[in-house]
Amino acid sequence: MKRGIVTAFSILACFLLQTSVFDLFRLANTVPNVLLILVCSVAVMRGQKEGMLVGFFCGLLLDIFYGAWVGGFAFLYMICGFVNGWFHNLYYSDDNFLPLVLIGVSDLVYGLLMYLIYGLLRNHTDFVFYMRTIILPEIVYTIAVALVLHRILLRVDDWLEMTKKGSADIV
Repeated sequence: MKRGIVTAFSILACFLLQTSVFDLFRLANTVPNVLLILVCSVAVMRGQKEGMLVGFFCGLLLDIFYGAWVGGFAFLYMICGFVNGWFHNLYYSDDNFLPLVLIGVSDLVYGLLMYLIYGLLRNHTDFVFYMRTIILPEIVYTIAVALVLHRILLRVDDWLEMTKKGSADIV
């Protein structure tokens, strides 16, 4: 129950960070994909099921507020949670490298898919320009924010595990 409330609060907080706070702090005219950081971090820390669930609700929020149709972002983020959840067994909490690599690769795939879906359909065929001005700066900014945000999410996950174990010891 507590994990569900904390996860819902995390999704809402990351959505607000991405759409309002970081929108004021644009670097190279890009905003970090904070929801993608959340999905990748949860998937790596907790596994495929929780990664897919968090990915679905993060994507659904984006679909409701910014999507052209409901379900596109939800599906994309859910797949991201599923794929990153494969690495759950390889992850150790003191390892920062694996989550950052997965977040960077996920953001690259996300940017490429957005180019294919939105760029090519609007006849924007200059891929090198799109890659140089939108995808790469967003990846760098997202990884920089992930350095801090992943550690915070890891501490929250550790706290939830400790309270879960503490309540089991009392019984």
